[in-house]
Amino acid sequence: MHQLDPVETQDVYDIVVERHRRAATIVTSNRSPEWLPTMANPLLAQSAIDRLQSAAYELIVEGDHTGGARNRRERAR
Repeated sequence: MHQLDPVETQDVYDIVVERHRRAATIVTSNRSPEWLPTMANPLLAQSAIDRLQSAAYELIVEGDHTGGARNRRERAR
């Protein structure tokens, strides 16, 4: 993630608050969460993370990230 400016930080926070306990939200990443240092306001960052984690399920997928594409190419031959 890149460093978020104050407006982007507020936008992310607002989205999380609006969806909290009202709608399913899927967050994907190929890295561990590094939100605190990337958001302009640490208080909003922590609050957003707390809301996301309050009812979260964590799914960790391990393995070769190129396997699916490679298998599709091999089947196409």
